[in-house]
Amino acid sequence: MEAPGRPIAASVHRRYLQGMDLAFRDLGGRPLHGTIVILHGLFGSSQNWTGMGRRLALDGRVFALDLRNHGDSPHGPTHTLDDCVEDLREFCITHGAGGMRLIGHSMGGLVSMAFALRYPDLTAGVAAIDIAPRAYLPGHEQELRALCTDISRCRSRAELDERLAKEVPDQRVRQFLLTNAVREGDGYRWRIDAQVLAASTVAGDFAQVSGIFAGEALMVACGRSGYVLPEDHALMKRFFPRARIETLPQADHWPHVTAAAELEILLRAFLSRAAENSHGS
Repeated sequence: MEAPGRPIAASVHRRYLQGMDLAFRDLGGRPLHGTIVILHGLFGSSQNWTGMGRRLALDGRVFALDLRNHGDSPHGPTHTLDDCVEDLREFCITHGAGGMRLIGHSMGGLVSMAFALRYPDLTAGVAAIDIAPRAYLPGHEQELRALCTDISRCRSRAELDERLAKEVPDQRVRQFLLTNAVREGDGYRWRIDAQVLAASTVAGDFAQVSGIFAGEALMVACGRSGYVLPEDHALMKRFFPRARIETLPQADHWPHVTAAAELEILLRAFLSRAAENSHGS
């Protein structure tokens, strides 16, 4: 994972679209093997998936996107599942990335699954990491309060950490949130739009999603996380009949950090299956 606050690498591109102007990281890879698109979770960004994305570059051309109101993508007035799905479609059209193999973590997994169900002709496969195809209750009030903290007068990362400690006692969560703090003048600012995300409906919007995706699918559940329940397995199969459901017993909600090697094995197998089935169809 890149260090918090690191400037955007030269491989991050911007392109103005009719819709949302998404930022993304081109992590290289093999274009002839197809396109792989990675979507991060809530409060995250493409930088969180740089390491894993580069590992997967043997299996295709890898792009890690910043969803709207996150990372270096623009802030929109709304943040719905439909917004994010259509943003991804704009990216696909602009970059000629039809037949994408999608990998989505948490919120990004909801977006990836909804996209595959709405646009199966643009999707070669979908992997959802520690999230199920269902509605979730809104939450994250603690994190949202922290992301509304005034950090303009903080002069160092240590001061930022101290400022957020009362709101977010868990140091690991705090450090994750602080990847959204960037230098501005002598202080810092948040690059994330916490006010819009506080009103986001993405978590609950999957209740309105319908359809069946007949392509390759993978759902990765994490044993030390409560995001995927045993009863979600049947639900995954209902939307994605060919889904393989795997569990990483020792992983928490951030398996790309806590179980990276095991997750890489699952993802590379999925990418291979999706590529084979796509070429054979």
